[in-house]
Amino acid sequence: AEPIETGVLEYYTLGENRWKLTRVWPLPQTRMQRMYLSADHGLRPDPPVDQTGSDIYHVDPNTGTGQNNRWHTQVGGAPVYHPDRREADERLLVYDSPPLQTDMEITGHPVIHLNVRSTAPDGQFFAYLEAVLPDGTVKLVTEGQLRAIHRKISDDTPPYTMFGPYHSCKRADAMPLLPGEVAQIAFDLFPISVLFKAGWRIRVAIAGADKDVFAPIPGCEAPEITVERNASYQSFIDLPTILG
Repeated sequence: AEPIETGVLEYYTLGENRWKLTRVWPLPQTRMQRMYLSADHGLRPDPPVDQTGSDIYHVDPNTGTGQNNRWHTQVGGAPVYHPDRREADERLLVYDSPPLQTDMEITGHPVIHLNVRSTAPDGQFFAYLEAVLPDGTVKLVTEGQLRAIHRKISDDTPPYTMFGPYHSCKRADAMPLLPGEVAQIAFDLFPISVLFKAGWRIRVAIAGADKDVFAPIPGCEAPEITVERNASYQSFIDLPTILG
């Protein structure tokens, strides 16, 4: 997205533990770093070259983000708290980068692009951006979600400023999944500012349910999803990294 004048915007960079000010968003020094879902559950900057490559995930309808997530706490006023996610991630489809060689600041709206097949005509797609620390601790950084039938990217002018793909969610734009056929699903994650430290890994975790927040779609509770990650059908996340 093109930077826009915002007035004074104050934001906090996790990991650096510092408040900052800007009048432009996204930050002018933003560079989108593309990281591809790769073989062996890797997350790498180089696009795949193999013509085949995919991962099958059987959606676990009992996965969730707990009672202290952003959805529950925004009404009650309690602080958002996510404990170590390593156990929860054992039930998700995850992709990890190699350990970072240098610190990396991510500030802005990550955007994920998935090429998927499903055994169901609809489904819920959740993407979690996480930090894997050297001791194995997994920290949830931010998240995004989209219902599959709303995946059409609209050319209409959105009713508010968007920093990722715009989905109208109108009935006329609904696109059921065709079982076995590849569908492109792209959506942005909630904005974040975090300093990933050298030695940490960047993780993308994919789920098909969040039982603590979203009701299941009748008849589509536990489909089999195939995530394509090859030269013909790439899946990746664009990370808003900050230069300098």
